[in-house]
Amino acid sequence: MSVFQHTRRRAFSLLAGGGFAVVAGARARAANRPIRLGTNNIYGVAATLDINGDDKPSDAVIQLFRFNSVPAMLQALNAGELDVAEVGEVGPVIAQAADIPVKTIAATRPWPEGEAIIVHKTSKIQTVRDLVGKKVSYPRATNAQWLLTKALRAEGLKISDIETVDIPAGTNLLAVLETGGVDASVFIDASLSQYEAGGARRIKNAGDAGCDNSLFFIASEKIIADDPTSVGVLVRQLHRHLVWARGHQEIRAKAVADLLRIPPEIALASERKRPDGLRPIDAALIANGQDIANTFLAQKVIPKSIVVAPTFTTQFNAFIGA
Repeated sequence: MSVFQHTRRRAFSLLAGGGFAVVAGARARAANRPIRLGTNNIYGVAATLDINGDDKPSDAVIQLFRFNSVPAMLQALNAGELDVAEVGEVGPVIAQAADIPVKTIAATRPWPEGEAIIVHKTSKIQTVRDLVGKKVSYPRATNAQWLLTKALRAEGLKISDIETVDIPAGTNLLAVLETGGVDASVFIDASLSQYEAGGARRIKNAGDAGCDNSLFFIASEKIIADDPTSVGVLVRQLHRHLVWARGHQEIRAKAVADLLRIPPEIALASERKRPDGLRPIDAALIANGQDIANTFLAQKVIPKSIVVAPTFTTQFNAFIGA
């Protein structure tokens, strides 16, 4: 089975399990016509939209649904159980390749230190070139694979020049790094800051590898057609929330710490690196998306060639900063 097929099957299994209660709740409220926003607990900037009341504008109804899995969110979008989902920069490509009818409506400003390749602090590995022939763990078809690919590409290397290792969920990553079960891994905040505090060391940040590491908001074509005003309001509120969070890092960090059950100081270390607003959809974002699509096709992550430009829309750019 291909990784892409596994992603789709995994999404279904998550919905049938822990994710089902979330999307079932979205279905029950559909009659009220809210705009239903899915976000990721670990890295989602929208995960705290409610702590400052940014989910309660006077001109739209926003309902927030928290997920632990991007595949589950994509499945929910495809099933009509969500209207918008917050994903990493490879998310729109994966959605399009799966024939999910969505468009990218907004993206955050770059988040260059929000994801990184890490090793144990005692490792002799100092650079990306030192990874040749080494065991590296990363989740396939994700930002982690894209970051690793870009970092290797800059050194004239390919993903085939390292040994890809899958680590089962729940594995103590730091212990595996320390004992040599894997030599390096790729992680995103807030988990990244947590691993750093426990003994991991960065060898390459996303930004240094040439990745924007922006977070993207993809909306179903149906909600864009049926209620573009509410979609625009959501974009406005997301930008306002990011601006507010930059000025109130301790407050948002406490909310993240409570949500993820991590120490407040770890959440704050992560928070200090967060993007401070949305950016307009532009040609650079589209070009980056096409690069991801072409690369993932070559790596057999997605099953077919795609052109990403039609899945981006500038329709809601004017709501940023409104």
